[in-house]
Parts: sequence; structure tokens; C-alpha cells
Amino acid sequence: MRALLAVVVLLSLSVRVAAETAPLPVPPPGESAAPAGAPAAKGDEDVLSALPDNDKIDYAWGAFQRGYYITAFAIAVERAKKGDAVAQSLIGYLYANGLGVPQRYEEALTWYGLAAKNGDPKALVELANLYALGLGTTRDTKKAAGYLEEAIGKGVTDANYWLGLICIDPDSGLTDYARAAKLFETAADAGNLDAVYALAALYREGQGVAKDEVKAATLMGKAALGGHVAAEVEYGIMMFNGVGVSKNSKTAAAWFRVAAMAGNPVAQNRLARLYLVGDGVDKNPAEAASWYTKSKAAGLDDPWLDSQFGGSDGASTTPPPATPDGGKAVPLPAAPGRQLPGEPLPGVSDGTP
Repeated sequence: MRALLAVVVLLSLSVRVAAETAPLPVPPPGESAAPAGAPAAKGDEDVLSALPDNDKIDYAWGAFQRGYYITAFAIAVERAKKGDAVAQSLIGYLYANGLGVPQRYEEALTWYGLAAKNGDPKALVELANLYALGLGTTRDTKKAAGYLEEAIGKGVTDANYWLGLICIDPDSGLTDYARAAKLFETAADAGNLDAVYALAALYREGQGVAKDEVKAATLMGKAALGGHVAAEVEYGIMMFNGVGVSKNSKTAAAWFRVAAMAGNPVAQNRLARLYLVGDGVDKNPAEAASWYTKSKAAGLDDPWLDSQFGGSDGASTTPPPATPDGGKAVPLPAAPGRQLPGEPLPGVSDGTP
């Protein structure tokens, strides 16, 4: 079994959408995506001065969602000075991600702290993120857990998932798989697909819960159907091997293709193997080479496939294992709030023999 990962991965929450009753306004003409730290576009002041104060934060989020980060920052600063917690959180996010301003985690920490103090409970999750990763401050998982527990108490359901990740981090000092399972279940019941995926992994490995491969497959399938890319890969592997679900190479290949099309290098690798030997798909060495080239370009090496394509005809009659040797995925940039595609959860085996 592969060594357990030691670093917990906490990603910032997805951006809130603007109020449903207020349509997103059109950003000022002439503004385009600008390098970090660029000055605000001229003419913004004239546009903003005509807006009522209560509308400006919606305008800021609208500008943010359209990629006009400089405008979003300018509006948010004006509102933040008046104690607007949502505006302060937006500024924290912009600094944390270097959007329209230089990336400065210390600034993000300050602004998220103000937002939390002024009543934005989701800012507590962002603070936990920074402390858990040691960004802009010394890494402190206990302090991160404290912020998450406070967020849970204030109704931020997704905080259960993040706290669950800390509970499966072997280096957190708070490792408790049984508690993690309960936290994941709470978040999963509220519709958090990352939590559904995490809970499935615990049931598959019997960590914190009684091992139940059927339940693991059911949960993994639920996450996969919801569009969770890592779950699509894992569900495909479980189906290919007949773990907790009837073995079906054809359907497994279909799941690999869905994830591969989304850019997941692990799925691309699995699909290349299947095309090379004609398992679940028609044998097609050219298609296999195409998918393997994509996965290899992402940094996922596979000695077995290298050896096959190094042969005389690039084909093989030897069925490939369900996972590449070592089963190691390459971390890719992930959407906010999503587990890295193909990455096993910290402290949870990826199922590779």
C-alpha cells in the first residue's frame, strides 16, 4: 500500500454568486484582464459614483466573475472601508490568489480576519485554509481546526469537509478517522461532492468505518455522476476490477473517457492502457498513443506503457494492470473547493496494491 500523504490540501471556497434579484452589470468599457498590481482603469470612478452603496458589492462580485479583477478590487476597497464583511472577504481572495493585485498571503490573512470579525462566517474557512497550509503565517493545524469548528457552529456546512481533511492528516496532531467519517457524512448529506468522494474512500479502505466496498462503490458512483473528476477515475477503477460493483470493462472505459476529456492525466493513462490491449474498447494503438502522450505531457510517467510503445509494433497482448505502476498522480491546478484530480485524499490509500 502506498505511503500515506502527509500534507492536508485545503482549497479556498467557491466564489459566491451575486444576489439573484440583481442582474450582473456590464463591466466598464475598455477594461481587460490586467497583470497583477496594474492601476485601476480610468473612468471607473464615474461609473461607480452613480451606483447606490448597497449595489456596489454586487457589482464587485459581477466584475470578479467576469474576470475584471482590478475593478472588483477598487469597488471592494470602498465598501471594505465601511466595514462590509463580504467586500473584505473578496479582497482577501484577490490577495490570496494574486488576481489584479500582487499575491500576498499576509494581506489575505488580514482581510479574511476582518471579514470574519465583521460577520462573514465563510471567511473563517479561508483563514483555516491559510493556517492549515502555512501561507502568510506559521502552519498551525490546531488553529485551522478551531476556525473550522467556529464556522460549523455558524452554519457553514462545507466546513465539515475541510475539518474532516485535517482529521485524516497524519501530521495534524488531530488524526481521527472516525470523526472524519462523521464530518464527511454531514457535508455529503448537504450535497458536498468532495465529501461524498472522501467518505467513499474511507469505506473502501475501512478507515474510521467498517470496510464496505459496496457502499464505497455506491458513494463513489454518486460523486462521479455529480461530475467529480477524481471520483470518475476511482469509480472506473472499481468497476474495472469489480470492487463493490459488477465488473464491467466497457463502462469503466466510458468513465475513464469522461475524466480524460476533462484533462485528468490518470484517466488518460488508464484509457491508453485499455486502447492498447482492446479491453472495454476496440483495440487502437494510435488512440492509446494519443492519450498516453497527453498523460505523459502532464508528468505522469508509466514504465509499462513506455515499454509497449518502445516495441516493434507499439502493441501488446498482455492485459495491463488497472492502475499504472506506483499509482502516482500528478497534482494539477484544481477548481476552488475540489480535491486535486486523481490525487488520493491525505491519509487515505489510493487503492493501489
